[in-house]
Amino acid sequence: MLTVHAFRTLLWTAVVLHLGVFLVAFVLDLARRRVPGWLWVAYLFGGALVVVQGASGVGLYLAGFRPADSLHLLYGLLSLAGGLAGVGLRPRGFLRAAIPPGREARAVALVALTVAALLLRAYQTGAVRE
Repeated sequence: MLTVHAFRTLLWTAVVLHLGVFLVAFVLDLARRRVPGWLWVAYLFGGALVVVQGASGVGLYLAGFRPADSLHLLYGLLSLAGGLAGVGLRPRGFLRAAIPPGREARAVALVALTVAALLLRAYQTGAVRE
């Protein structure tokens, strides 16, 4: 589990995907356009990577490993919540009704940027101690 949780390629892929989704959604919001299907796929794939990271982190915690800084747990949980929000923002998602019409790209941009920042902060606080 430590190998999966500490696998930098997994983390950086999720960060790059979320930053890419942010940039595209930001431009789409400025142009007042809807989020295309391919962007939802990229966003959900990035969210799935966050879930893999989170699940391996929970496994490590249950196995007795603790991060050097306890804020790592907070950043990890908030990243998971952001991934869940991404799922809720998709078409027919549970958060979709809360978004004003025509503003889905803005919501996606804000959540994607927040998750990317939380992932980077979790990375900074994630040294492991037994």
